[in-house]
Amino acid sequence: MKIPYAWVRELVDLRLTAGQAAERLVNAGIEVASVTPLAPDLKGVIVGEIEAVERELGKGHGGYPLFLCRVSTGRDHYSVVCGAPNTRVGVRAAFAPPGAVLPGGRRIAAAKIHGVESQGMLCSERELGIGEEHDAGIVEVTDARPGADLVAALGLDDHVLEVEVTPNRPDCLSVLGIARELAALTGARLRPPQVVLRESGDAARSLARVRIEAPDLCHRFTARVISGVTIGPSPAWLRARLRAIGLRPISNVVDATNYVLWELGQPLHAYDYATVADATIVVRRARADERFTTLDGQERALDASMLLIADPRRAIGLAGVMGGANTEVTDRTTRVLLESAWFAPASIRRTSRALGLRTDAAYRFERGADVEGLVSASARAAALIAETAGGTIAPGVVDAYPRKRKPQRVRLRMSRVKRVLGIAPSPALARKVLTGLGLPVTSRGADLEVTVPSFRRDLSMEDDLVEEIVRVWGYDRIPSTLPGGAISLVTHPATLRQSEAVRRALAGAGLAEIVTYAFSDPARTELLRRPTDPKPVELMNPLAQDASLLRTHPLEGVLSAVATNVRRQQPDVRVFEICKTYAHAAESEPGRAAFRPPSAGTGLTAPATTEPGRASLRPPSAGTGLTAPATTEPGRASLRPPSADGDLAVPATIEPRWVAIALTGGRTEPGWSGAPEPVDVYDAKGLAEHVLAALAVPCGTGEAGALSGFEPDCHGTLVTESGAILAEFGEVAATLRESFGIAAPVFAAVVSLDAVGATSAAPLRYQALPRFPAVERDLAFVIGGDQTLTAAQIESALREEAGPLLRRLVLFDVFRFPDGRSSLAWRLLFQAEDRTLTDAEVNAIQERVVRRITETFHITLRST
Repeated sequence: MKIPYAWVRELVDLRLTAGQAAERLVNAGIEVASVTPLAPDLKGVIVGEIEAVERELGKGHGGYPLFLCRVSTGRDHYSVVCGAPNTRVGVRAAFAPPGAVLPGGRRIAAAKIHGVESQGMLCSERELGIGEEHDAGIVEVTDARPGADLVAALGLDDHVLEVEVTPNRPDCLSVLGIARELAALTGARLRPPQVVLRESGDAARSLARVRIEAPDLCHRFTARVISGVTIGPSPAWLRARLRAIGLRPISNVVDATNYVLWELGQPLHAYDYATVADATIVVRRARADERFTTLDGQERALDASMLLIADPRRAIGLAGVMGGANTEVTDRTTRVLLESAWFAPASIRRTSRALGLRTDAAYRFERGADVEGLVSASARAAALIAETAGGTIAPGVVDAYPRKRKPQRVRLRMSRVKRVLGIAPSPALARKVLTGLGLPVTSRGADLEVTVPSFRRDLSMEDDLVEEIVRVWGYDRIPSTLPGGAISLVTHPATLRQSEAVRRALAGAGLAEIVTYAFSDPARTELLRRPTDPKPVELMNPLAQDASLLRTHPLEGVLSAVATNVRRQQPDVRVFEICKTYAHAAESEPGRAAFRPPSAGTGLTAPATTEPGRASLRPPSAGTGLTAPATTEPGRASLRPPSADGDLAVPATIEPRWVAIALTGGRTEPGWSGAPEPVDVYDAKGLAEHVLAALAVPCGTGEAGALSGFEPDCHGTLVTESGAILAEFGEVAATLRESFGIAAPVFAAVVSLDAVGATSAAPLRYQALPRFPAVERDLAFVIGGDQTLTAAQIESALREEAGPLLRRLVLFDVFRFPDGRSSLAWRLLFQAEDRTLTDAEVNAIQERVVRRITETFHITLRST
């Protein structure tokens, strides 16, 4: 919002430059984006009077006729060619004689136009850089003598503050509001505009009536009547003010309402009294499919949520946004009905946005106007109209005020000021600061009580007043002190520590973490769902049909990321996601959910309903990681806030936590040595083992797992010693991969974080570097083609029989004979911490191991 500094200084006694005033405002929390001179590049431009229009020279670029004019500056006379539509004898206008400089460094010199020398230029607003208007013609200056400096004549020897006001401070959307702030900051005296109404004739109540049919949207509406006005241009000082704030002067009546809008922050509107049926204003909601033509000539379709200003026959204005073309003030207007009202901010915001109609009035109304200040604003505008357009003001005002504002009082304890700021001014100084801001203050013992004025809708509690005191008193007065008291260590939840360990491990292994939506496509869910799986949780208010379920399989997110990258010609993808899946918990009996409290760490919610599958997701209670759904339709979920007590009675859902990993493409980056090897199932297995190692959970290889989505002949598990499944890995099934549009093989692994959390982690122990040498032995065993042994079974027996001296066991070779037999070779590393092992010791262990393996599994030791 543009605020001319000279205008501010008319309302408050200041000895600050515009830049200094801007700095004070910024330090008090009122942002000033820029301080710019009104006429930064004008030099030598003066007021010239057209003494004669000598002849027409032809047509100019805009189609207007060009005239040769004789222009007087008081002492000198110039021949000037001008094509402005308002060119006429006797007009005084902005004149740039030869040698003058216009914005952009444009220097004026004599030039030939249509064969005639033009000695200078009569200038429009756009040519002077003080506005965008050009077609209206040259800038007229009626109140200055020829030869006077134009900058001084138009009041351009000023600076404009570009103030950016936050939505909670509508009181600063006016010159008076900024002046009030500066008065409080400097201690200077504030001089609000003084209004003296000279009223005569019939009372306003006999000339106009107001009926409010939507009191919830219009709390107050006032009307005044000014008779005998003569519509014409505004005086030069008023036009100059409007140009300074970026508004185009229109007429004396309209300009007066715009002037008061900027000065006091209250939007007003002037109607042609003769066009208002029965001189009656009706404030009502629009009717369905009602249409209305606004002042800009656009016909607009309205709906029943929009507030209208109407007369008994038709709509005449969009409340708080724009007036109607059917009651516009024109040259024929002689009597004006002046509106000053308060409209509900939310209603104005909805209407303005729905119609795409942004106006200065709507900008202020949607932030909240001053319901008690609109009468004085109406009086100020009426006096200004009478001053600039003549006429008489009808005595009194028609004031419909169905919902009167109740005064709000806020108690301010000085002890609270000290507690919040660490320091406090004296009660007398605090009172002076608050009074300077226009807040009525009374003493209550050692404390203060503030009656919040209607223009400060942002003040509602004690700490708001503390903020007002410190921003005026000065934030620099708050002392810098070190924090005191006991400092307790922060303990992160176990689930968070677990997730961070996984992130460090996989990011360190070169994978990228992704975060995807928890929503799922029913078609893909059906591909992954087995007959025994619980019914998926369906959303009652899905964003789209392909996102109407909650995720049921941990691989959905990573596969969608792989598909997105492959479509964008990124064939090598290595990603992981820490995610949840969702399913309904088992119910205690058909049609009823179990009543039970949630147990910590289970991931279950614990409420109940009377119909199966009814679920409504709500935020978990603090620290439990649980949800507590309850809804109205079977199998559907609806987001809602938790109940006040966070208690039982909502049906349970299961939310297991997973680490999902997906790989496709090359194992390494392409290089000069050749194409990289493609990833395979062992990469996926190795990364799952890497995750478990980072979580200090030992594991072994198990049989096929329970998760769908893998190729049956390429699907394995990692298990605990007791056989509990910790992770599953394998090649993604071709049907699932193709449903995502992925052509290349994809290998994946899934780690159950809940299963890992329920497993005892191996304790961390310090192990010194070995002091004594190690001994390696290789053993290969031949397995018959008809035997169903796994390498994991043999490895387990090897470790058990070798004893504590076995430090490392690696399967390093697999060979298949033509007759179907297989050879598996292991490398065993033996080492002692206190001595060098002898061959005899190692040979004894080796013989014992070979005997155990061959007798237990009925396989043979392979010779060289």
